[in-house]
Amino acid sequence: MIETAAPRLSLLCCTVGRTDKLDRLLASLARQTFRDFELVVVDQNEPGALDPVLAPYLERLDIRHVRSERGLSRARNVGLSHCRAKIVAFPDDDCWYPDALAEQIVALFDADAGAGVFTGRTVDAAGADSLGLFLEADAAITKSNVWLIGNSNSLFIRTEIAREIGGFDESLGVGAPTPFKSGEETDFLLRALATGARGFYRRDLLVHHDQAPVGGAGGVARAQDYARGFGRVLRLHGYGAPYLAMRVIRTSARAALALATGDMATARYKALWALGTFKGFIAPLPGRGA
Repeated sequence: MIETAAPRLSLLCCTVGRTDKLDRLLASLARQTFRDFELVVVDQNEPGALDPVLAPYLERLDIRHVRSERGLSRARNVGLSHCRAKIVAFPDDDCWYPDALAEQIVALFDADAGAGVFTGRTVDAAGADSLGLFLEADAAITKSNVWLIGNSNSLFIRTEIAREIGGFDESLGVGAPTPFKSGEETDFLLRALATGARGFYRRDLLVHHDQAPVGGAGGVARAQDYARGFGRVLRLHGYGAPYLAMRVIRTSARAALALATGDMATARYKALWALGTFKGFIAPLPGRGA
C-alpha cells in the first residue's frame, strides 16, 4: 500500500460478491490523471476473498482495506470513519471511472469553496445514460429535481458534511434490515441540503456503469425492492400524498403503454414499481416518522 499524508480525495467503495468488475474499477483508478486520492475498500466478503484482486494494485494505489457486516449503508458508514480526505465519493464495485474524473472532481471543489456537493451522470460503455434519467442541463440541486441529478456513483460531497448529517440511514439501501432496499443516497443528499449545503449537478461529470436489468428475475427483484425505498424517501422528506399520487399514476400509465405495445417486461417492471412506491410510502418504520 502506498502511504500518503491526508489525500485530496477519498473514494469509498463497498464490495461483496464481485471480483472481475471490482478489478475493472481498480484498473480505471490506476489510470487516473490525478493521483492524490485514496481508495477505502469496505469488504463484506469472506476473509481473504479480495486478496487476489487487490494484490496487483497495492503498490499502485493508496488502498485502505477495512471490513464491515453486510448492508450497503452500514458499510458506507464504516468506510466514512476511515476516510482522510476532505472530499468523498462513493463508487460502486461494478462501476468504473473515466481517466480524468478524479482530477475533474477536485477541480470543481477547488473552484467553488462554497459548494458542498456535486453530482453527475452515470453512462454505460457506449455513453448512453444508465441507472436513471438525468437533467438536460447543469443545475443547482433542489428537492424538486433531486431525482434527476444522479445516483451514489456520481455523488461527490465534502466529508465534513457527510459526517455532520450522520452518514447514511442504515434502514435504507441494499442489505438493509427493512423492505426499503434503495433511496439511501437520495435521503443522504436531501439531509445534506437541509443543513444549507449547496449542491450542483454537472452533466459533464461522468461515471461509467452497465445498464440495469428491466426484464427477467433481476428486473422484477429490482422493481420490488427499490421502489419501496423510493416510496419511503418520499414520505420521510415530506413530499406528500399528491406527489405520491402523481408518481404512481405516471408510472402506472407507462406500464399500461408498454402493455399496449406488447412490451411485457417493461409493463411488469413499471407496474411493480408503482405498487412498491405506494407500499413504501404507507409502511411504518419505527424511529423515523412511523
